[in-house]
Amino acid sequence: MTDEKQRPRSIPVVLFKTPSPSSSLDPYTQSLSSTSYQPTFIPVLEETYDTSSLVPILEGGCEHWEGVIITSRRGAEGWVRAVSESRASSSKKGKGKGRWDEVPLFTVGNASSDHLSESSIPPEYIPYDVIYEGGVPPKSAIHLIPHITDQIPRLAGMYKKYLLVRGDKSTEVLQDELRSNGRIVEEVMVYSTTPRLDIAENINKFRESQQSRSQPKSDGDRDGKEDGQAEKGWLCFFSPSGAEVVLPHLKTWKDSGSESQKGDVDEYWKAWKIFVIGETTKKYFEEKGIKVDAVAERPNLQGLVDAIRGYDSI
Repeated sequence: MTDEKQRPRSIPVVLFKTPSPSSSLDPYTQSLSSTSYQPTFIPVLEETYDTSSLVPILEGGCEHWEGVIITSRRGAEGWVRAVSESRASSSKKGKGKGRWDEVPLFTVGNASSDHLSESSIPPEYIPYDVIYEGGVPPKSAIHLIPHITDQIPRLAGMYKKYLLVRGDKSTEVLQDELRSNGRIVEEVMVYSTTPRLDIAENINKFRESQQSRSQPKSDGDRDGKEDGQAEKGWLCFFSPSGAEVVLPHLKTWKDSGSESQKGDVDEYWKAWKIFVIGETTKKYFEEKGIKVDAVAERPNLQGLVDAIRGYDSI
């Protein structure tokens, strides 16, 4: 037996997200490829930014705000763009009172705060990170709520408004719960997402490449597999909106027992395992009657790696 025959096959991992800055340089590629996985990115959503509502708020200063809530990298990118537009505008009025680095930033995971800190905007436009227990931000919006409601007022007197920077498909759980706790939340939409037109094409290309790779070169290479029986791996989802776009193209449901929740079964995808980045996405799958095999403990790269390696016992 040759060394190549002895070498274990890499497990395919489909990441339904856009790589940054490119597939080869994305941290997910570097981390997964260094273990036993073969990552492939299939971008799902395209975002369109509109920061026209956020720019005047930024120019007005932080005086009337209790804190800033940003729960996604796209939301943080909207903030960065709004700051850049404000600073580039020659027609802007005089600045309001208060620097934005004087108010706390509440996030889910590290993606939002990392994106702000790695941007080129001036530090006075970056709200300061809240110190969480254990030094780790909450893993979901529902877990973020007590960290906000337990805060004492930033200045003497009543709580001021919280600024929630969001997209068009963000859930209402966080703001509804904060309002039920007596907090005032002003929502500003800075981006919207739409499905990419090439999703089906890219999914089919991936499937064809996997099936082609699995074709034996000779009878001795069959290794117990039927012709075209490709290695099964992981389908990784990063948001309910992304899952909603992808699932119809897979035409398969890993149901959890309810016959009424089944869709058209595509045998190729049936044995693939499903990973989700957090509890909100997991809830979406559960409501569809679809089994989730692994959930990230933290909504980041390490959370994904730990979850799928733990399941695969690698």
